[in-house]
Amino acid sequence: MGAIVLDSPWLGQSFTPPTPLDIETIEAAVVSQLSGRISGIEIAHFPDQPEAYRMTHRIGAALVRYEGADYGKLMDSAAIVQERTLKFEVTIMMRDLGWSVGGAPAGGGTPGAYAMIEAVRAALTGFQVPGCEASYPLRERFLKRDKQGGVWIYATTFAIRTMAVEPSTPDNYPSLALARTQEKGGVTAANAAPALYTFDGSGQIQLPQGNLSAVLVTNPTSGALYVLGIDYTLDAVNGTVGRTASGAIAAGALVTIAYTYADVVMAIANGGIAPTAPTN
Repeated sequence: MGAIVLDSPWLGQSFTPPTPLDIETIEAAVVSQLSGRISGIEIAHFPDQPEAYRMTHRIGAALVRYEGADYGKLMDSAAIVQERTLKFEVTIMMRDLGWSVGGAPAGGGTPGAYAMIEAVRAALTGFQVPGCEASYPLRERFLKRDKQGGVWIYATTFAIRTMAVEPSTPDNYPSLALARTQEKGGVTAANAAPALYTFDGSGQIQLPQGNLSAVLVTNPTSGALYVLGIDYTLDAVNGTVGRTASGAIAAGALVTIAYTYADVVMAIANGGIAPTAPTN
């Protein structure tokens, strides 16, 4: 499997909280789904202090709680990427079980625990939070009969699978100040006519163009051809010719230079013109 390169944070859809796949966001989506599909009972997050919680609704309640997560094997060698299966438990508390001993389901016009278990299963089976796979049930179980409060308590657990990826931090590279792109192969090359140039005090000649090829440096008097690497140096990208001290070109000498050049386009950061017109 190829490496996953984490070069910058994702800047797409906005979420509140900002991380779209955190526990709080997913649990809030589960509570919202149940609230939209089930009426007649209390739908809420599991309380911070469950020992102090007392169900006051006359029919029942469904309380959502994050149970934990399982993580899969590492899926990449360049970054921590794993499958993450989050589990959410819905505690169902109902005053009526929904089935009387040896008889038909309890009447009274209100749902019982059995009916509510099925309603929760139907509401969350296949429910999909953006960025996650569709949720699916894992188990249902009886917890206890609260005799003091007269409440039947069941729990059903659902799994929601997504990916866990290590946080991305931007590389500490310097900011772009200037970029130069040059044509490769000289497709639009233009010829510069031979012209006279004089080496400056530092032994350099700056030509009007860059991205050079077919450079010829000659003696304007004798027509003798100077040799690259022996008599002079060449920076073809920036269009600079330098005199070699051990070569045949005297300091401050006048030379004839002919060359071919191709397009160079400049891009400047921080409000500069990007790109500029070609230098030819």
